[in-house]
Amino acid sequence: MKPTAVLDIGSSKVVCLCGNLADRDGIIVHGAGVSSCDAYRGGEFADKQGLHDAIVDAVQKAEQESHSRIREIALTVPSAFSKLVLSDTTMSFGDRGRIVEAEDVDRLIAKSFQKVGTPDGYTLIHSTPVFFLVDGISSSEVPAGIHTEEMSGLIAHMYVRQDYVQTIQDILEDVGIEISMCIHSMLGEATMLIPENERVRPAVLIDVGYRQTDLCVVEGSAVTAIATIPIGGFQFASDLSFGLEVTLDSAEQAKRRFVFSLDYGDKTEILRSETESKRVANSTIAYVIEARANELADLIREALDQMSVNVDAKPVVYLSGGGLLMMRGSLDFLKKKLGLAIKRDMPWTPRLSSPNYCSSFGALNFVLRANRPVEETPQKAERDEDSFLNKLKNFFTK
Repeated sequence: MKPTAVLDIGSSKVVCLCGNLADRDGIIVHGAGVSSCDAYRGGEFADKQGLHDAIVDAVQKAEQESHSRIREIALTVPSAFSKLVLSDTTMSFGDRGRIVEAEDVDRLIAKSFQKVGTPDGYTLIHSTPVFFLVDGISSSEVPAGIHTEEMSGLIAHMYVRQDYVQTIQDILEDVGIEISMCIHSMLGEATMLIPENERVRPAVLIDVGYRQTDLCVVEGSAVTAIATIPIGGFQFASDLSFGLEVTLDSAEQAKRRFVFSLDYGDKTEILRSETESKRVANSTIAYVIEARANELADLIREALDQMSVNVDAKPVVYLSGGGLLMMRGSLDFLKKKLGLAIKRDMPWTPRLSSPNYCSSFGALNFVLRANRPVEETPQKAERDEDSFLNKLKNFFTK
């Protein structure tokens, strides 16, 4: 079977993966292409020519490794280029009521979409039910077969900025590739990292990237809140570069060697560049990094409050991305600062086994599962979720 291809646009790199399902529990990556670039900052492209070159380079590398020609590709949508709208919708079945059918869910989603419409400059990626309300009982399960007079539901509608898709499509046309579907990067990542049983109640994913931190709340197969903080791994290095008056490359290396909560005492280290060397006290490096880390933690806590996450209820929280996790001791630092039992669970891979590739593997995993025939999934719990993802394909397809 020809490998499925995904294109993941990050704030500092572009990743193209080609792969197939290995079995029900894993995937095989036949080809991977990674190309660094200053892709975007906030919701704007920083260097379109650089983005063009990085996308072409990543795609060609993936094609060469997989020995296959990519004609269609699934595109991830960063939070900075997306919009989420939640809508409560009710559908009546008359005074006598009737049995709820599976098709009624489609009608409920369509009615919800008609209610909210499409924001100017955006296109719908997908519409996902969060929960259903029948006879006063709330459940994430589709209420098919239940006799009722009325069915309500909370529907999450995710949109992508049209200029984002058009920009990437224009680049891909130069290499003869079409965008087959779009998927929100946080949704793919969350459904891969967070087990289904932990998504029954709201779970949180925090992805600390290179230039920004993205957060989302996920319930079942739906993202119900998103937030972006303009701080990532770059800002840690930038602070060191400015404060210590060293090159950004030297600062980046010092950041990678740093260990949170380690007592450095009077130790020093030498920061080297091509033109000079400078001896710096480790305590000074710690002061700069921990100041920025404390700011990031405070902003994460503030974002969780704005997304109505009840921190006191100890929600399930996962951490991903290379901006913070690749600094030793950072997970324990954030756990202590936020007072949460934060988990990291990047599946092991033979290559690219690093938290900064979570969104890329999450997208590939999601697309492969959505495309998998239901009969290939023998276990009921997995079959139910996979068939639901498969049903949602119509909403993802461009």
